[in-house]
Amino acid sequence: MYTMTVVLIMLASAFPFSVSGRGHHHHPIAREDEHRLMAQVRSVDISVLDNDSGPGPESLQVVAVTTTRGGRAEIIDGRTVRVTIDWASYAVWPTGNANAPDARVAYGTYVISNGYARSVATWTVRYWPQMNT
Repeated sequence: MYTMTVVLIMLASAFPFSVSGRGHHHHPIAREDEHRLMAQVRSVDISVLDNDSGPGPESLQVVAVTTTRGGRAEIIDGRTVRVTIDWASYAVWPTGNANAPDARVAYGTYVISNGYARSVATWTVRYWPQMNT
């Protein structure tokens, strides 16, 4: 009887810690990022962590960039994705909206981590040239 009581007390004291929802052992949330250009520039820095969240937001870091199209992407300071746009092979991927004159010129994905879990989101660079009227 005594052994059974000790086991139940141990289980009850350990249970709240494993399901409490506190601490850094939960998934971060990465959200899509978009940057619009008014002129053709060589590169653009996107602060992708600005709209991402998770437990211990100060511990969030960009750990990988993958599936890049329309340019080259690299991680700067663990917080920013620098996109170097390949204007020589400029290919326009239209938005599908006839009222929107912008076009997607580069896009890809990035991975964030809080040291425990990872999350993936996309970044997009759109070119919206100023029209002379």
